[in-house]
Amino acid sequence: MDPDTLQAINAIESLKARYCRGLDTKDWAAVGSVLADDIDVETTALGGTRVTGASNYVAALQRDYGDAVTVHHGHMPEIEITAAGAAAGTWAVQVLLVEPDGKRLLSFGHDHDTYGIRNGRWVITGMKSTRLQADPS
Repeated sequence: MDPDTLQAINAIESLKARYCRGLDTKDWAAVGSVLADDIDVETTALGGTRVTGASNYVAALQRDYGDAVTVHHGHMPEIEITAAGAAAGTWAVQVLLVEPDGKRLLSFGHDHDTYGIRNGRWVITGMKSTRLQADPS
């Protein structure tokens, strides 16, 4: 693999890590900073909706998870550079959600993301989450 491809993959892996950390620490500005302004997010497989736009998506995250404890782990990234300045990735994910009332949900599945270069840096341009297993307690 050539050095430019390796550098792009490394940047995308770091991007996803910053997204997860921002979400779990409720650093909404950090979450917004890794998203394309025109991001398209599909969460219908999780019981959610389709959201377009970074500000709309961050607002939905704040509403849905702002008072909850979340732990997002992304593993085994499969990242493919699809064109100059564009990529797609699939991540195995494990997510723990603890609601303020103590209800918990541990889920396992995949995130299917797209990435692009905007203003000279990689950002997430699309996200679709699917789950294979969800264990409430």
